[in-house]
Amino acid sequence: TMVIEGVVKSVHMVNPHPELVVEVTASNGEKSDWYISGGGNASAMIRAGWTEDTLTPGMKVTVEGNPSRREGAKALLTGDVTKEDGTVLSFSSRSGPVQ
Repeated sequence: TMVIEGVVKSVHMVNPHPELVVEVTASNGEKSDWYISGGGNASAMIRAGWTEDTLTPGMKVTVEGNPSRREGAKALLTGDVTKEDGTVLSFSSRSGPVQ
């Protein structure tokens, strides 16, 4: 697994997998968009309490997930998203309701 920190640009609760886009700023100031796929289908995540307002653009987050196998891809399959206030959310339908 790996961890990234950045700012939420968008959240799309769509099937088959929801997507979160996080803008990450490297130590040299260069910004890049990371694409985070939810670890379940959107319908199950919505039933578990997720909405497109659970994470909103501009929120600072830390995301832990499995990196893409494609070399150079800025993408993760995720499980946990930690908000700036320390709240940990599961970006997955496997873990039950949003915490």
